[in-house]
Amino acid sequence: MRAFLDRVLRAREGSQNPWLLIAALGAFIAFTIFGIRALPHIDKPIRWELIVIAGLVCVPVIVVLNALEFRLMAHFAQHHPPMLEIVQITVMGSAANLLPMPGAVMVRLASLRKAGVRVTRGLNLTAIIGLAWLGTAGVLGGVVQIWSHTAFALAALAIGATLLSIGTIMLARALEPGTRVAGALELLAIECAFILMQSLRLFLVAAALRFDVSYAQTTTLAIATVAAAAIGFLPSGLGAREGIAAVLAPIVGFPAAVGLVITAVDRLVSLAVLSVLAGIVTFTTRRQRRQQLVPASDGD
Repeated sequence: MRAFLDRVLRAREGSQNPWLLIAALGAFIAFTIFGIRALPHIDKPIRWELIVIAGLVCVPVIVVLNALEFRLMAHFAQHHPPMLEIVQITVMGSAANLLPMPGAVMVRLASLRKAGVRVTRGLNLTAIIGLAWLGTAGVLGGVVQIWSHTAFALAALAIGATLLSIGTIMLARALEPGTRVAGALELLAIECAFILMQSLRLFLVAAALRFDVSYAQTTTLAIATVAAAAIGFLPSGLGAREGIAAVLAPIVGFPAAVGLVITAVDRLVSLAVLSVLAGIVTFTTRRQRRQQLVPASDGD
């Protein structure tokens, strides 16, 4: 497992190769243009208020959930970072997951390593969080489709349950006996809330664009986000997420072009909001550092 993680993380670190970035960006643009051209005709205006809600409400809530996840991960490693550091790591990591650069995994590992957490333990906890995220997405995506698309639902449930089981076993080995149940339940709650909020964001984008897509369908579509993030050799899954969404969409009952465009617009909305949040966090951090330097200068 650790050898596999080492290869994935090295691939992520190498994702700044300019040709790979160009290829990923080209795939994203090509998929989006193809999806827009293949969309069914809609003669109603875009509901911009839903786009605003998806960006200004859902994105910050997801950032909070990511912060809780990183805080829990740090506590598993006996590291208790201050709130400002948690927010900074979370926002920068979330933005990195949307941009053509190494994602939140690298940002989190760097923070834990700086705090003195061993690389092997950081890798182990990263694997546990990733398995919980992937497994939860598979289980929830399968549950909501169990009556309408049974074959797909059973496959998603089987894969998701297997990943969750592996993650739970690894977590039990990583934690002390008295903290295992509480830690597992807290992690599962965070991952469930994350997937459901991500699904709500996709649902709002779909409704804003006047697509007839249910919340159950966007819950399944959220699997594309998780699966693309797990692909280490593409920068932040750029293009991969949209391609996976196009494959999943017809399986759960709506056109591939619709799934592709929904995820592409969702990426752009998230990137816009996260860019603003990243700017605020950067400004706040620099201001705090300047305030800390002033007393030191006065003392001299």
